Amino acid sequence: MRCRASKLFAAVLPPLALLFAGCSRPAEPPVEDERLTIGLMSSLPVYWSGGNAFVELSQDGVEPHWARMALEAAHDLEAIDALTSENLARTDLLILAQPRVLSPMENVALDDWVRAGGKALVFADPALVLESEFPLGDPRRPMDTVLLSPILARWGLELMFDPAQAEALRRVRDGDVVLDVAAAGTFEVSGGEGSSCTLAAEGVLATCAIGEGRVVLVADATLLEDTVGTEASAGILSALIARTSDPVREITGRSGK
Repeated sequence: MRCRASKLFAAVLPPLALLFAGCSRPAEPPVEDERLTIGLMSSLPVYWSGGNAFVELSQDGVEPHWARMALEAAHDLEAIDALTSENLARTDLLILAQPRVLSPMENVALDDWVRAGGKALVFADPALVLESEFPLGDPRRPMDTVLLSPILARWGLELMFDPAQAEALRRVRDGDVVLDVAAAGTFEVSGGEGSSCTLAAEGVLATCAIGEGRVVLVADATLLEDTVGTEASAGILSALIARTSDPVREITGRSGK
């Protein structure tokens, strides 16, 4: 199902992102009481360059991913390698960015935590676009296709993907969230138990009230595939994080209960 982009696409992604950068304001540093403890689980090289902590620690001058720098400037960031009740209990916000396959126990722990009031931001891309330098089977290789169907179904969502769509960047938006996506998926509401989800941005963005918790989901990871980022990138990420704390509100799109 994965669609590969050409090297030309990889070359034009940063310039196009710069072209779009003026449309979003950079994130402003939060006041001290707004700092969150954020747990991050990702197969993308957001926390560790290339997914290898030992290599990064041994090299001088390795430029961190823009998202790591932005998150650490505004919040307290911790990499999480397993979704246990203990790890989640010390987390104000969980970011799942193209995570590895979750075990049944992790799905249960995550669902219980969210329903008890947890907040999460999820990037679930059905087909990463940019090439990885690591071969299939290498643990450092990002997940080409996200595999979160069990927890998405529990929350009342189904992730769809049209393999015939163009891989060119396109823009989708909903209010202050403006996303440049490529070969993106779309969400469909499929019921769910004790959840209410609203879709926006042409189905790329979903906002769900689940029990006492709240989850914002993006069916694309282009924002984080770009390791350098632009002036707009931190502002977009900040706006998505802010939505996990917004009161339930109507967003143009489809909803399900």
